Amino acid sequence: MMRLAARSFAHHRTSAVATGLVAAAGTALVTAMAGLLGTGLSAGGDRDFLVRFPLILGGWVLAIVLFAMISTIAVALHGRTNEIAGIRLIGATPSQIRRMVAGETAIVASIAAVPGLIGGQLLGAGLLAGIRRAGLVDEATGYSPGAALPSVATVLMLGAAVAAAWLGSRTIAARSPIDDPTPARMRGGATRIRRIAAGAALAAGLGSSTAVLAVDADDILTTALTGPACVLAAVGSGLLAPELIRAAHRVIAKAPVLRSGPAGHLIARNLATAPERLRPAVTFLTLFIGVAAGTLSMQSIENRHGAAGTDGELMATINYLVVFLIAAFMVIALSNNLIAAIARRHPEFATMHLIGATASQSQRMLVGEAAAAVIISAVTGAFGAFVTTVPFAIVKTGDPLAAFAPLPYALAVVLGAGTTVGVTAAAGRRAVRAAAA
Repeated sequence: MMRLAARSFAHHRTSAVATGLVAAAGTALVTAMAGLLGTGLSAGGDRDFLVRFPLILGGWVLAIVLFAMISTIAVALHGRTNEIAGIRLIGATPSQIRRMVAGETAIVASIAAVPGLIGGQLLGAGLLAGIRRAGLVDEATGYSPGAALPSVATVLMLGAAVAAAWLGSRTIAARSPIDDPTPARMRGGATRIRRIAAGAALAAGLGSSTAVLAVDADDILTTALTGPACVLAAVGSGLLAPELIRAAHRVIAKAPVLRSGPAGHLIARNLATAPERLRPAVTFLTLFIGVAAGTLSMQSIENRHGAAGTDGELMATINYLVVFLIAAFMVIALSNNLIAAIARRHPEFATMHLIGATASQSQRMLVGEAAAAVIISAVTGAFGAFVTTVPFAIVKTGDPLAAFAPLPYALAVVLGAGTTVGVTAAAGRRAVRAAAA
């Protein structure tokens, strides 16, 4: 299997690059948190802050990175259905396919670990410099990550990448090699598992956010509970992307004006017959908007609460850094998945060209699909962020509506929409022109 994994890796460089970029970015984030934790454990008076900060943020980052890795690998594998069906036909079992994919991912993640580890140390040093400038730690505190914790974090990321490959390849490995290789919907067993995982994530998120009601308003535990709640709610909502897409199609079906013109008709047809094409965008956008809007909303509530001093500055630092780091990581992951999903549709664009569709019509179809993904994700992500920050708002201000400050939601949606539509337009233009040629 490892020999087959090495050969497959060599012949699928685009998928390998996409997976490698996500793995490198994830390794950088996780090892940066490990470096700050190592610095905190070796620091004197600054130990408390530099230990709590990476522990709070590191848990959020690891959960998001694992989810992004699973989604990235699943998207990459959908472009290899014919290859995997051929391997199955010559006798490979589903477990052998999954081991092959895990082996490929281990190779890619190991290569990506080197720049990821270097980038993580640079990021950790930069974060500490920013924390020093904010006056949250002593100016004399130097960056001393040590070797143990960053190494453990790197190994942890390698393990997470292999686990993500094993989980992400389950559906495609179990698919019959003589069935339609590109079904529009997942099989029953995989769907049930996905829905159970989504329900568990949503329940855990609601439980974590509700627990804040029993905590003192000035306790740092309010942020430590609400932050993961936003992440869990966003992950659970992202897992329900196929159901959200089908719900959007039902809305479009009842509004003829949304189906007007060739592009509108094609969008409606794609939502009905091939929701998997839109799934990566909806999954990642829901995750990004839910986490970003929820975290920025938490900071807005903190500002209204009037938190001051070291704890207030700590909350602001954590919340803004969460949004910045997650935004940077999600832009990489979202862009990779959009480019891979659009490149996989080359035969579709070629067929559309042969039956008379113009390049501009195909491009408008893609941009329209991206706009639909933005609308679905904005509604779902914003709702999840609001629900999980309401207990935080009640504890901090006594007003549940403080959880819905318009600016945090607008910023999250605009950034996510700009990335999605921009990448879709650029990648779609290149893919459509190549298919027409």
